[in-house]
Amino acid sequence: MIRNKKQDYVLAYKRPASTTYKGWEEEALPIGNGSLGAKVFGIIGAERIQFNEKSLWSGGPLPDSSDYQGGNLQDQYGFLAEIRQALEKRDYNRAKELAEQHLIGPKTSQYGTYLSFGDIHIEFSQQGTTLSQVTDYQRQLNISKALATTSYVYKGTKFEREAFASFPDNLLVQRFTKEGAETLDFTIELSLSRDLASDGKYEEEKSDYKECKLDITDSHILMKGRVKDNDLQFASCLAWETDGDIRVWSDKAQISGASYANLFLAAKTDFAQNPASNYRKKIDLEKQVKDLVEIAKEKGYAQLKSRHIQDYQALFQRVQLDLGADVDTSTTDNLLKNYKPQEGHALEELFFQYGRYLLISSSRDCSDALPANLQGVWNAVDNPPWNSDYHLNINLQMNYWPAYVTNLLETAFPVINYIDDLRVYGRLAAARYAGIVSQEGEENGWLVHTQATPFGWTAPGWDYYWGWSPAANAWMMQTVYEAYSFYRDQDYLREKIYPMLRETVHFWNAFLHEDKEAQRWVSSPSYSPEHGPISIGNTYDQSLIWQLFHDFIQAAQELGLDEALLTEVKEKFDLLNPLQITQSGRIREWYEEEEQYFQNEKVEAQHRHASHLVGLYPGNLFSYKGQEYLEAARASLNDRGDGGTGWSKANKINLWARLGDGNRAHKLLAEQLKSSTLSNLWCSHPPFQIDGNFGASSGMAEMLLQSHTDHLVPLAALPDAWSRGSVSGLMTRGHFEVSMSWADKKLLQLTILSRSGGNLRVSYPDIEKSVIKMNQEKAEVKCMGKDCISVATAEGDLVQFYF
Repeated sequence: MIRNKKQDYVLAYKRPASTTYKGWEEEALPIGNGSLGAKVFGIIGAERIQFNEKSLWSGGPLPDSSDYQGGNLQDQYGFLAEIRQALEKRDYNRAKELAEQHLIGPKTSQYGTYLSFGDIHIEFSQQGTTLSQVTDYQRQLNISKALATTSYVYKGTKFEREAFASFPDNLLVQRFTKEGAETLDFTIELSLSRDLASDGKYEEEKSDYKECKLDITDSHILMKGRVKDNDLQFASCLAWETDGDIRVWSDKAQISGASYANLFLAAKTDFAQNPASNYRKKIDLEKQVKDLVEIAKEKGYAQLKSRHIQDYQALFQRVQLDLGADVDTSTTDNLLKNYKPQEGHALEELFFQYGRYLLISSSRDCSDALPANLQGVWNAVDNPPWNSDYHLNINLQMNYWPAYVTNLLETAFPVINYIDDLRVYGRLAAARYAGIVSQEGEENGWLVHTQATPFGWTAPGWDYYWGWSPAANAWMMQTVYEAYSFYRDQDYLREKIYPMLRETVHFWNAFLHEDKEAQRWVSSPSYSPEHGPISIGNTYDQSLIWQLFHDFIQAAQELGLDEALLTEVKEKFDLLNPLQITQSGRIREWYEEEEQYFQNEKVEAQHRHASHLVGLYPGNLFSYKGQEYLEAARASLNDRGDGGTGWSKANKINLWARLGDGNRAHKLLAEQLKSSTLSNLWCSHPPFQIDGNFGASSGMAEMLLQSHTDHLVPLAALPDAWSRGSVSGLMTRGHFEVSMSWADKKLLQLTILSRSGGNLRVSYPDIEKSVIKMNQEKAEVKCMGKDCISVATAEGDLVQFYF
């Protein structure tokens, strides 16, 4: 495979992060190992490490609850028939009245919120406190090694710090060293975060969600506590290793006369991804966190660092991207400030890889692992925006858009397992809101809506107009099924994915309503995120159900299972009729939108969502339709405009790439960088929301390579700005790993590694005229028409194209 030898990717700054909430959000640098996250501030004469553990949530059930319902209210399905009837009669007022009253969930503190865990505060003496007192200040995040560093010189002594979050050893590690005459003298405090944020600042008022006790010895600080409303237990242990003298005070430890010090932090809760145990496990938290730091001390810093880098790079280094950028020594904030779309390759490469870095750092596969939430794993306050929860009407899905194509399958296992577990309380939602009942041991259908928590919250939101979203289960199954599309593990399909797919299909097979007048099977009532009125079978719901049925038909036929269900599903599949074109040539968002009685209320002309285009990306519905539908999608995107929130721009990068318009996709990428990206390269909604980072990375990959049809297309939407370059390690559906280089927007070389065997189909101008070799010998090639070829491969075959 083609590999680019490049310097490390580094975010670099010449000043510390501010200690305000705005400084946390926009400037401090993130490290994480999937379950632990931390923000490093790089303060002069001090340091703050704000840290998280992803399962530290309020809300949900108590450990001994017997009445937890996942938020689902009793027997709301009794009103469904009347709502559907009113919609068919176009009595929108009656349908609205009933849906607003009954198709909602409770607004209650039991929903919960993601909580910040704690802060490590370090105060150094004799290191200065301001930028003007020191020289050579540098604050960096090396995303090629997942290391955060700070260094500066004070009175001739160079002070350096290095921090990382280790997945193999499950802890945060920080090292302090110095070169010169001065020694390291500092105090260490460990405290519980009780901050609240308002207007970009920490409020004076504090939250009251948690309580804890501290135990300080000359080797560690132990914090043990609980979340008050749900009795979730937590513990963290901060230990140190140093050649300095140690003194212990009532609230801190003091180290003096040291030449180095290593800090090790472990943090855990008793959360378990297990609805049957009220999401708890029996665990000696104190012993666990103490053991982790003791084992770390025995291994020593050098081994911990080397194990961390080796583990991280095994994922990160799979994909290399070279857009022809010169090495740029600018600080990252200057790179962002001076970015110009035609010459911003250095920032674009960094931004692409940063999305992959953030996904590895916020989603790793281990027991009880949760998926990346709205903020990944990072949260400094107990009142984060939207509870820093899981939003299932694009946001959680977008978090995982880069997982498969940028060769990070392992990061997707937490979301797949999470969806699997949501089915338990999802069956209760299906019974109470759809009348679809599963007796003990049955899997007749599950339901989830717009927002969810680690505790199986599957009820609709407390307002119909954003909270009702029954097709969220279908969209999440698309995320799950793509793991098979890309990686072709048939055992995993049969044992893990297919049971989830089948139950979701059972739900929709039963819940779909026959609209006799329109001769369609429809989702009714439906709502298009996040604007417009109540309606019948809108494009969003129908497109997602179409994709669900499409994937199920494929999987069931491949596995030879469920023949009777397959027959029923095929009949309804052909009558979903998800896409219509308006008289003005756009994709309809609502089936009824051109009817006389359609209620146009709540429709926003340039809304941030483009929900009626889910079949274009990430789905493949449009690839089964003619050119007129692609033109209508183009018209719809033009109508929506290029504005919107950070994640909305990222969504449009992917949509324009699917339409093959690389220049428009690149324009959206440029807009996202210029107006929706913070100085630490986090994407801003505003406020910070991590999905935009992930969506940008997937969009850049989609510009370079597409595989949603029956063939893969290299340089599918290459913009003029990327006229030369190379990429290696991208994955396609069918489990092919692709590397390529190009100049003047034309392929020079294309190398494809067949990871699972099977027919390799490639579409590219004049590809039949290229020199094609398999394992260094002339390949047997079947011409599939102009610009398209097919090669039969076995696992491990290397196919090379020379142009």
